[in-house]
This record gives sequence, structure tokens and C-alpha cells, in this order.
Amino acid sequence: MIYSDFYVPRENKLPTVIGFLFIFFISVIFSRFFLGLAGSSKASLKVAKRVEIVNLSPTQTSIFWQTDQKESGWVLYGEAENKENKIVLDEKDLNNLDEKKGKYLIHLATLKELTPGKKYFFKIVTDNNQIIVQPDGNPFNFITPQSNLSSLQNISPAFGKVLRSNSVDPLTNSYIILSVKGGYSLLTRIKSEGDGSWLIPLNQIYGKDSQNILTISNKDKIIIEIITSEGEGLTITTVKSKISPLPQTIVFTKDKNFSFVEKDNVLSATANLGTANNNQTEILYPKEGTLIPGSIPLIKGTAIPLTKLEITVNSKKTYSAVITSDNEGNWSYLLPEDLELGPHTIVIKTKDKEGKQVTIKRSFTMIAQQGNEGRVLGTATGEPTIIFTITPIPPVSTTPLNVTTTPPVSGSNFLGTIFGSLSLIIIGGGILLAF
Repeated sequence: MIYSDFYVPRENKLPTVIGFLFIFFISVIFSRFFLGLAGSSKASLKVAKRVEIVNLSPTQTSIFWQTDQKESGWVLYGEAENKENKIVLDEKDLNNLDEKKGKYLIHLATLKELTPGKKYFFKIVTDNNQIIVQPDGNPFNFITPQSNLSSLQNISPAFGKVLRSNSVDPLTNSYIILSVKGGYSLLTRIKSEGDGSWLIPLNQIYGKDSQNILTISNKDKIIIEIITSEGEGLTITTVKSKISPLPQTIVFTKDKNFSFVEKDNVLSATANLGTANNNQTEILYPKEGTLIPGSIPLIKGTAIPLTKLEITVNSKKTYSAVITSDNEGNWSYLLPEDLELGPHTIVIKTKDKEGKQVTIKRSFTMIAQQGNEGRVLGTATGEPTIIFTITPIPPVSTTPLNVTTTPPVSGSNFLGTIFGSLSLIIIGGGILLAF
């Protein structure tokens, strides 16, 4: 020891063991605090009352879901599992993007501009920061079918009419879901205006296993559900031969089951939709002056049973054919190719019971629609149509997941980064103190 050691103060060092204990103690406190915050921000998982993929096509599909209580919601979707990065709103909220989203029991969102033959994953997010997934915790998924226009079927649509329980007022703000065993369901909406009529084309029902268009026979059982905006519903069991149209107008009765499978009709309503009443020649679709979105319109009518009809469609190109009505007087005609946009005229020539010439004309207009899928049959004015043909594309359909409208999801949180940085700072400070 030299002389200066008695007068120059020595630097006190914190023992190494105490330094490490101090670092450990501070790390535990910070981890509990920050990880607790991060955990509270994660979305919890829930299972909805019902989730169904409807109106599947090569370029779009709709997601229908039902909740136990009224709540707002939207769909997150993408091509990679658990990396869903696009959002689409409930169709009822598409026109109020700058307002607070509504709360509903019945929800519907349409995913557009999809790629044919591609697998997609989706989750449903509710306003209380819950994510609706499958019971096993995995996101829902579907595969868009390949576009194959040659496989379209020349098949009459399903259509009918629904009245409220008073048998006078039309049922509105409701949904019609049609399903066939092994196929994706089709859905249309009865809006607030109109007389309660609905129509669903059947030429594109895709199989759940093959993604090919199903072939439906006259004896195949078909289930039709009518669901109101308040979650009330009824079920109709019928067959293909009795859905164009349903034999009688339906009077809505909550939770009641009806059947048209047997010969005798069991529905209590008496209003008849009419196919070949009094053997009159008539064009049922399209209606006069109708605006039809898509490429090929539905042309359907009635005449004397087993009677030949000459049909002509006049546009820039003229289409002609000779067809024969069936045993019940029903007939339909499917154009061999797409119609161009603009006005068109249908001319039907046939004979009545007395052998006299009968000529009927009908005018309609083809209009543009959103997306690439143009095979929609039906009317756009005065008649309900498949939802995916007329729902506008929401401006936020491609919004990235990190925008303010996107719900928080389970996964990493930026608070973890903060915690990691603070931990390094603490460790570094402890090392300096210790050595």
C-alpha cells in the first residue's frame, strides 16, 4: 500500500450478485406491467350462432353470419392463413362509411375481385373486439371455383312471394337462403321496397367438395329458409320441380316448417303465383323495361302445354330459336352467348287454343355490373336478385390491416418491443454498476 491510498477515496462497486438480483427484480416488474397491457389488447375468440359461405362464384362470394345479440361486425380476409389483410364491411354499413357502424343480428358481407381457383381465409370481427372463427380456433376458408362458362345450366330459377302474418303486407328486410345437399347455398335479400317477391337463379350452385357446378334433378330435395332481420325464420322443404315458382304465396309464421314434397300442398296461403294460368301465353321474365346487370338474361314464360314457340331476341345481333313448352306450359330460353350492354327486344310467336297467331314483345336493357362475374339471371328492378350481383364494392375492401378501422387481432404487440428495449437498457446499466 502506497502513501496516497490513505487519502485518495476508492470507488465503491456494487457486488456482482446484488447487481444481477437488482436486474432480475426490475425485469420481473416491467414484464408483468407491459405484458399485462399487451395481453389486454388482444382480441378474444368466439363462435357465432351461424356462419355460412353463400353465392360462391369464381370472382366473389358472400359471408352470411348470425349473432345471438345485436352487434356490428366486418370480415377480414386474405390468401394466407392468419395473415388476413383486407377488410369488407357489413352490406348495411356500406353507405355510412363515415358514421358509426350499426348493430344487427343478421349480417352479410361480399368479398369481390377474387381470383378463380384460389384458396382464401377469413375471420369475422365484432365491435367488442372479438374474433369469430371455427370451433377449433382456425379461420374459415373456401376455394373459388375455376371460371367455366360452358358448364352453366339452362335451368329455371326459384322464385316466390312472402307475406307477413296478416296475409296482406309483404315481408321485407329479410333473407332467402336456398340450399341443396352438397352445394354452397344461394342467398337473396328482400329489401324494404317491393311486394315481397324474390328470385334466385339456380344455374351456378357449386359443390363444396369439387367446386364444380352441381346438376340438380327434378326430384332433388331443396331447402329454402326465410330469415327476418330480427332473426326469426321458417323452413320450406321442396323439390326442384316445385320451385319455379313455389305453388303458393308463403305467409310468414315464425319457426314453422312447410313442405311441398308431397302431392298435396300444405301451405295455408291462397295467392297463386301462376305459371300457365288458363293456358295463356306470357313472358314472365324479364319484366317490361327491366334493367338487368350481367351478360345473359333469364328468358322464361308460359304457353299452352307442348306448344312450339318462335323466339327472337333483337339487338345488334339477332338470335332466333324454336322451343317447346313442357307438360305444364312452362318454357325458358338461354342465349348462346353474352349480350352487349344496351336495349334489347324479345319477340315470341306462337298459337292460342283456337290456332290463331299470338305475338308478344318485351323490352329490357343490359347494364354494367361491378366485378368480372357476369352470369347473373334475373331482374334488377322490381324483383330481388342475388346479392353478389348488385352490392357495390366497398371503398375499404382492400384496406390494410394496420389502419384505424381495422380491429386489433391476436399476435405480436408493439409493447413487446418497448419491453425488450427497456430490458436491454436495464441489463446494460446493471452490468456497468456491477463492473
